[in-house]
Amino acid sequence: MSVKTEYRLARRLAQLEPSATAAMNARVQQLRAEGIKVISFSVGEPDFNTPEPIKVAAIEAINKNRTHYTPAGGTLEVRKVIAARVSADQEIPYALGQITTTAGAKEGLYLAFQALCDEGDEAIIPAPYWVSYVEQARLAGATPITPQTTEATGFKVTPAQLRAALSPRTRVVMLNSPSNPTGAVYSADELAALADVLRESDAIIIADEIYDAISYVPYARWLRVAPDMADRTLIVNGAAKAYAMTGWRFGYVAGPQPIITAIKDIQSHTSTHTASITQDAAVKAYTPSDELDEAVQTMVAAFHKRRDLILGLLAEIPGVTCNVPDGAFYVFPNVTGLLNKPLKNGVVCATSDDLNNYLLDQAHIACVSGESFGAPGYIRLSYATSEEEIVEGMRRFRESVS
Repeated sequence: MSVKTEYRLARRLAQLEPSATAAMNARVQQLRAEGIKVISFSVGEPDFNTPEPIKVAAIEAINKNRTHYTPAGGTLEVRKVIAARVSADQEIPYALGQITTTAGAKEGLYLAFQALCDEGDEAIIPAPYWVSYVEQARLAGATPITPQTTEATGFKVTPAQLRAALSPRTRVVMLNSPSNPTGAVYSADELAALADVLRESDAIIIADEIYDAISYVPYARWLRVAPDMADRTLIVNGAAKAYAMTGWRFGYVAGPQPIITAIKDIQSHTSTHTASITQDAAVKAYTPSDELDEAVQTMVAAFHKRRDLILGLLAEIPGVTCNVPDGAFYVFPNVTGLLNKPLKNGVVCATSDDLNNYLLDQAHIACVSGESFGAPGYIRLSYATSEEEIVEGMRRFRESVS
């Protein structure tokens, strides 16, 4: 007679929520495998191909057998081009020891939380927030503090909210501009006002700039506004969004050398480094090039056009309102007008999570509910898809709730 095995998992996993975007993508793939035509607005991935020069650089790396281990944190070549890019972006000089490359910006964020946070620390993460911020903070032992932003402030945290959230236990403050999920972009004046508050604290600021290339308004960088905060700021970025390199898994962290050294020490016991071939591709991506600049500009222009298209179509759906996002490739409509009332076939959705599942089952369109981003009453739609799918998807949305 066999003894039933009891699996005891780490206590830190008790509050861990799986990624809502990954879970929705899995459901979409399952429905498509069943022959159902699902239009997905759920995944934050450019629908463009990686620019040709970057692919050629990777192929050359393979042909030259550059397929072996590299130093933890990346090769000298890739850290040189990243240091040059960050120095130009921030208008502050960065040395090689202030750069580490990671397996995507997500790993960079995870390693930053691991290097900075202990049990009892707090991490200020304004809501709506990207789904992984709060989970990564918890995995590092920190308590997420999530001041709720509103449509009235363009989903941007105010100085008063930030000051109220700060405490002696604050270890990390997250800034994400352009924002996932709202597309909010902070102005220089707004960042300066936040800097005035943060100078009163010794917290480390993590500036997630992964969508910096996709801004439809003048883009203000945190350290250009507050260069005196460089000694306690980590810049996290990567190639996924700007260069349509999601699957390549290339990110980087730039910041004070002691923190970067700690991150690399953790890397030396985990991933060690992102793929050697990806690093060579990133060298090409981050080396100044008119051809690549044009490819990025073409992609951003297409996103801008699609943003205007989906906003116009959402405006035609009764019960739905939407702020105009200034960056990234998401809209974050308010759907409270559709809740707690009969929809098609008499279905009543009590929450935006219910509505999200209803839209998948009834209209075969995939979104992500606001609950996943700390903002009940909203849903996130990515418009990184074709204009034809946007038109058809919004038609299905309108007909399923009208």
